[in-house]
Amino acid sequence: GTPRRAMLPANDEGLDATLDGVIGDGENDGLMELESAGVGGEESKPVAAGGLCSCLTVGYYQPYFDIDTVDVYRRLKSTVTFMKDEETFLTSVSTKPDAYGPFWTATTLIFIISATSNISRYLAKGYNYDFELVSFCMSFIYGYLVVLATALWAAFTYFVKLPVRYMSLMCLVGYSFALYIPCTILATFSVLSWPSIVLAGVGSTLFVLKSIVPVISARKEKAVTVLSLLVAAQAVFMLIIKFKFYSHSS
Repeated sequence: GTPRRAMLPANDEGLDATLDGVIGDGENDGLMELESAGVGGEESKPVAAGGLCSCLTVGYYQPYFDIDTVDVYRRLKSTVTFMKDEETFLTSVSTKPDAYGPFWTATTLIFIISATSNISRYLAKGYNYDFELVSFCMSFIYGYLVVLATALWAAFTYFVKLPVRYMSLMCLVGYSFALYIPCTILATFSVLSWPSIVLAGVGSTLFVLKSIVPVISARKEKAVTVLSLLVAAQAVFMLIIKFKFYSHSS
């Protein structure tokens, strides 16, 4: 037979009642805001063949590297302008987090620290290239990126009980490294070593906090613990960079 069309009520009250039944009564407004920040729901994962071992294939992660350079530039720019941006970084990447930016930001930071720390050592003590600094720097930066993102994900999932998408957190932490790049270049000169690295540490921490605080504020009783540990971890990261790579400049 002919398909029947659903008719909306003719009066305004009936229309409002119908929409209320579809949209809800407003109690879930906070949840909808958290969803926009990458909280809750299922993370869209790439479809890859291989069953349980699909996460070990390159194809599984390929979609996270499928991003325009314009988007990467915009995200890098937001690490500097985040205090003026109305939308938090975590919200802006919630629909399409990427691994390309975090990977190359971390890789660039490794290269810059390895180069400038050896240049700084040369200026202070003469030529004395230390290759061990390069290998340590690589393990340290990549390791911190993975460990901090994983720790935040675990804290949100099991402690705060507000699941946040892992790749969104990886994206947030990875891009926060961008603030260290110009500052570690300045740290080559002994007089700028402490100020530049402290500036990078504070800026990077504030960048992460601006995205984390609006989400975790929904669980105020547990927010202090998570935020305190985050700030402590960022402070330790900053101090290791200073004393391991630029202590000879003091």
